[in-house]
Amino acid sequence: MREIFILSLLIFLCLISGKIYATSYKGNFNYVDPYKAVEDMDPGWNLGNALDAIPDETSWGNPKTEEYVFEDIKRMGFRSVRIPVTWVDHMGPAPDYKVDKEWMDRVEEVVNMALKKDLYVIINVHHDSWRWLSKEMKLDKEGTINKLEKLWLQIADRFKDYSEKLIFEIINEPTYEGFSEQEAGALQNEVNERILRVIRNSGGYNDRRLVVVPPLWTDTYKAEKYFVPPKDPNIIIGVHYYSPWDFTANWWGRKSWGTDRDKEQMDKDIRIVREKFPSYAFIIGEYGLFNGNKPAEWYYFDNLIRVAKKYKMATFYWDNGENYDRRNRVWRDEQAIKIIINASYGKRNAFLNPGVLYIKENKVKDESVEIELNGNSFVGIYLNGKGLIQGKDYVQESPNRLILKKEFLKNILTPQSYGVVARLNFKFTESVDYPLDIVQYKDPVLLDKPFNIISGVPTDLKFIIAFNGARLCAIKVFDAKTGRPIRDSWTPYLRGWDDFSVIDSQVIIKKHVFENLSKYQNIDSLKIIFEFLSGEIIETTLKVI
Repeated sequence: MREIFILSLLIFLCLISGKIYATSYKGNFNYVDPYKAVEDMDPGWNLGNALDAIPDETSWGNPKTEEYVFEDIKRMGFRSVRIPVTWVDHMGPAPDYKVDKEWMDRVEEVVNMALKKDLYVIINVHHDSWRWLSKEMKLDKEGTINKLEKLWLQIADRFKDYSEKLIFEIINEPTYEGFSEQEAGALQNEVNERILRVIRNSGGYNDRRLVVVPPLWTDTYKAEKYFVPPKDPNIIIGVHYYSPWDFTANWWGRKSWGTDRDKEQMDKDIRIVREKFPSYAFIIGEYGLFNGNKPAEWYYFDNLIRVAKKYKMATFYWDNGENYDRRNRVWRDEQAIKIIINASYGKRNAFLNPGVLYIKENKVKDESVEIELNGNSFVGIYLNGKGLIQGKDYVQESPNRLILKKEFLKNILTPQSYGVVARLNFKFTESVDYPLDIVQYKDPVLLDKPFNIISGVPTDLKFIIAFNGARLCAIKVFDAKTGRPIRDSWTPYLRGWDDFSVIDSQVIIKKHVFENLSKYQNIDSLKIIFEFLSGEIIETTLKVI
């Protein structure tokens, strides 16, 4: 009796500490077809930079994943989670490539945390794609595919008795070095076939489990050209979407998105695979933005979700910790998530232009705001929970246009207070509230800079700027005499966040921007231009010695 009591106590302690998850999710498999699963799992979220981090879960700055993460994403409205996993740092040598038990157990533990919240879960083989699969394939094709087969045999065996809510994804963003694009596309088709065969023959419920199969690069155009779906009724085609890169990555000075041409291109990018494979289920397994112009990002997200729904694709937001703060359990851009969730559930969001209202100090005037209603009706404007008075604080000239009155704006601005001074919440019948930030600013000022740069000795360049409420959005660097760019040949604009960073008042242009400076002849000086979302610019010149 004593031994039974002790055993029961140990089991109880393990359960309340969250260390036993698996038993609840084994032995109950209720088949769901790929199309219904895609419908049910939308919208999805990526647990990025966690189990996919190199070499371990916390290596890229996120804390160890806890169960509350999945509570929080479900509370926001997500219905599925993609859990990227990198395995190579936890695998033994050939011929078995045995995965460390501790790592496999940890992956299973995190999977069970998500399943416990009744989320669909996708697990995959993630950065192994470029760590070894792409590099080794040209050297030893058969040995490399065999290595991936051995890995998948272990994953499939561990999870073979899990419910239908666990989905496998063969590989993330496959590319193959040393092959032509056509050869690489055909090679990925072979990889899909062979790994799918391993999964289907691994026992348990894996003969019917849904599996995400990627085309080359998980790219829609590569899929249209080269992808051949395996003859299997239980597959989902997985693509990613980060286009156009100059906007999504904030490269080359692109600050905005949303013209008719932009929307048409997005529709075409997605439509091309739906038309090529009309009878297959699809997910967009990753999408995301690193632009920094929040209103433009929100508009992009809304349009992408609606295009995906139009073509019956589930979407999975890529979050590497930049948005959801996993330590403090807060969303850094909650508005983006609200827009994504609202659109995913079939509701239309309204938008404002401008999305942020910049008011220069001592130059207050009536300000026009355009409203894109998208089927909504305008309800009202609120400041700190109190409604603005139409006719006094603002005038609605038409359903799509209103004027914020000069006197109202004067009353909410504080002299010599720069940055966001107020947030107006615009309410609509169906849309999420739209937060219009009122930003007071004055001209940004360059306080300190390097005097020169030494050709052939690249170093980080540091500039001190008093932003005064203005927000930096782009930097240009070029030969002051000829206008010739020095980073990319086709544009003077730098690649946002890759080429420069902003820390408080310090702007750092990274040394690799200047690595090729010595190759150019007769460069006496560089012109550097800082551009701000409010429209201001700062120009400066550095001597090249």
